[in-house]
Amino acid sequence: MIKRLIQNTVISALAFGVAALLGLLVIPLIIRTWGVTEFGLIVISRLLLPSGMMAVLDLGLSEVATQVVARAREHRNWTMVSRQIAFLGAVSVVLTLGLSAAIWLTTPLLVIVMKVDAEHLETFTRIMHYTALANLIFVPALVWEGIVKGFERYNLLRAAEVTSTAGYVGLTFAAASAAAGFEVVAYIYLATLVARAVVIGIAAFVALRHKHVRLLPWTRDIRQDILHRCVLLLQGKLMGGISGPLQPFLIGLLFGPKAVGTYDALVRLSRVSKIVVSLLTSALLPVASRLDERGSETSFQRLGDLGLVMMPMFVVPPLAATAILSPDIMNLWIGSLLAPYAFWMGLSFLVPICAQYVAMGSLIFLTRPEVQARLNRLMAIQLLIWAAVSVATLHLFAERALILGQVVGSIAVLPWQLGELRSALALDRNRFVRAIGTQLVILALASILLGTIAGYIRFDSVLKLALGSMVFCLITWVLQYFLVLEKRHRTVFPAVGQLMGLTSKSS
Repeated sequence: MIKRLIQNTVISALAFGVAALLGLLVIPLIIRTWGVTEFGLIVISRLLLPSGMMAVLDLGLSEVATQVVARAREHRNWTMVSRQIAFLGAVSVVLTLGLSAAIWLTTPLLVIVMKVDAEHLETFTRIMHYTALANLIFVPALVWEGIVKGFERYNLLRAAEVTSTAGYVGLTFAAASAAAGFEVVAYIYLATLVARAVVIGIAAFVALRHKHVRLLPWTRDIRQDILHRCVLLLQGKLMGGISGPLQPFLIGLLFGPKAVGTYDALVRLSRVSKIVVSLLTSALLPVASRLDERGSETSFQRLGDLGLVMMPMFVVPPLAATAILSPDIMNLWIGSLLAPYAFWMGLSFLVPICAQYVAMGSLIFLTRPEVQARLNRLMAIQLLIWAAVSVATLHLFAERALILGQVVGSIAVLPWQLGELRSALALDRNRFVRAIGTQLVILALASILLGTIAGYIRFDSVLKLALGSMVFCLITWVLQYFLVLEKRHRTVFPAVGQLMGLTSKSS
C-alpha cells in the first residue's frame, strides 16, 4: 500500500508539473495575442466549470466516490458499492442538469453583471452556451474520476491530464499563429477536457466491470450516509471557494474583465502551486480510507504526523523562493506589462504556504466527519476575516484587496487549524510546537538572506532563477533535516529507498 502511495505521489508530481508548466506558457501568449480583456473573458468562462468556481457546488462527488471504492477494496462488499455508485451517479445527473440549465438561462444576466462590452457580447454568449453543454459531461465525470482514484490508477489519470493539456497548448499556439478569434481558445479548452473525461469514464467502467459492479437500487442508509458526507464536503468547498475560485467572479462584478485578467495573472503561479501540492496529497485519500476501514489507528496517526511535519519541510521552501523572486519571475514570464504588481504575486504565495501545513491532515480526516466538521468551522472564521479585510481595503487596492484578505485570513487561522489537527492525531504538544516553530525560524532567516541577495543580483534568466531557488531549498532542507526532524521522521528515508529499490533491504 505504501509503495503504491509513493509511486502515485511521484506520478502526480511529475505529470502535473509538466501539465502546469505547459499551461503557464499559454498565458503570456494569450495576453500578447488577444489582450488582457479577452484573457479575462476566457477566465470568466472557465469559472463555470467543475475545475473552477463550480467546484464549490460539486458536493465532493469525486472524494466520496474515492472513499467508497477504497473502502470496498478492504471490506470486499462490492454489492454495497454497486448501490453507492448508483446513488452517486444519480446525484451527479441531477446536479449537472441543474447547473447546465442555470448557466444557459442566466447567461444574459451574467453578460450584464460582468460588464461585457458590446464588441464581445455575442461571442461571450456563445462561449457560455458551450460551457453549459460541456458541464453535462464534466459533472458526472467527477464520479468517474473518483472511482479511478479509489482503484489508485493515478498513472492513467495523470497521463490523461498531460495529454489533454498538451493538446490544449498546441492547438492554442496554432490558433494564435492563424490569427483566430479569442473564443477559439475557449472551445479548444472545452474540447480537450471532454476528451479527457471520456477516457476516464471508460477506465472507470472497465475497473467496475472487473469487480462485477453493476447499478443497483440504493437503500435509505446508503443515501443518508453519502448525503451526510456530501453535505460536509459542500460546506468546506463553499467556504474554500468563496476565498478562492469565487474571487475572480467577484472581481468581474466589481471591476470588469480586465481586472479579472490582471488578478488571474497575479495569482496564477501561486494557485498552480497549490493545485500541484493538492495532487501530491490526493493519492493519500484512498490509503487513509483503507487504514480507517481496517481500524489501523497507529498507522493512521503516523501518516498524519509525517504529513504535518514533513510535508511543509519539502514543499514550503520552493514556494518561499518563488515568492521572494516574484519581481524577476514576473519580468521573465509576463513582461513589463504587469511588473508594477509583482509584489502582489509574491504576497499571494503566503496562501499556499499556509495551506501546506494543514493540507495532508485535512485530507486524511475526510474519512472522519466529526473532525471535518470542526475544520469547516475554522474555515468559516477564515472566510469572515477575508471578507472584512477585503472590504476594508477595496478602495485602496481594487482587485488586489482580495489577495490581501485571503493572506491575512490564512495566517490568522493557521495556528487554530494546526492545533485541531494535532489534537485529533493525539500528538505531543511540546514536540509538535518545537518542530513547527523551528521550521518557521529557518524559513524566515533563509528568506531574509535570499531577499537581501536578490537586491544586489539580478535574476534575469531562467537558469539564474533555478540556481538561486535550488540553493535556497537545499540550505533549508538540510537545516530542517538536522534541526527539525526526529528519529521517527528520519526512518522514513531509508524505508522509501527500499520501497523504490534505491537501497538494499539488508542495508
